[in-house]
Amino acid sequence: MGRKTTMEKGKGKQSDVQYDKCHRTRCSPSELAKTYAGLSNKKKALVHEMGFGALAENISNYNFSNLIMMELVDSFHILDSTIRTNIGRFKVDATKVGHALGLNATGALYRQKMLKKEVPREQYEAADKYRKKPLADLRDMVTQIQLDTEEGITNFKRAFILYVQKAVLCPNNSKPLSPKTLSTILDVTNPRAMNWGRHVYSFLLNGITEMKKKNLKSADGYVFALLIIYFQETHFGWILKKLMLNLHGWCTGMTAS
Repeated sequence: MGRKTTMEKGKGKQSDVQYDKCHRTRCSPSELAKTYAGLSNKKKALVHEMGFGALAENISNYNFSNLIMMELVDSFHILDSTIRTNIGRFKVDATKVGHALGLNATGALYRQKMLKKEVPREQYEAADKYRKKPLADLRDMVTQIQLDTEEGITNFKRAFILYVQKAVLCPNNSKPLSPKTLSTILDVTNPRAMNWGRHVYSFLLNGITEMKKKNLKSADGYVFALLIIYFQETHFGWILKKLMLNLHGWCTGMTAS
């Protein structure tokens, strides 16, 4: 970047209210933190079983200046998928995004797996029932569904998988959930096996591309992943086993400053 960024100047001023609100509605770590904190131990255990435990446990109830987030988006170059700043270039890829979120980053996407095998019509119908569910409805389902039957457990998995995408992993302003998003709940027997790193990275890359192409004020996708990668690279280097351990410390330190 030719100009100094907000991060490099050391400033943390809030942008105007409308701008902040526009971006905050698309990605809300505090939304997930509050909801997860209120779940029963049995539901929390199920969240861990699905592979979202590290994400839910390490995301705290915080909000960062959206100026910092958007500086990262402005610094992101789509062609080579790098964050470019005056102190260096930092590669962003599906593997790093997956590790930045404590999620699986290997294997195929659910949509690709589903295309290779015959999916019962009932599963498509069950998934389609969630298509128009807003975030508030998904949150209510996550908190209210009982786990005393197999059907209840399956419904909780479906609701939580969509909820965590809508709130954090793949947020956007589109009310109907896309077929790509709905494909992640066609088979919920082992959500941990899905390549979430690639899924989230693809969504983020498309969001940033659309923002720059159409000159939008905010980007779809989990922009916070860029912040995690940026601080990991600049402070510690890419040491995967320490990444999630550092996350909570950054959040506490930055929000306290």
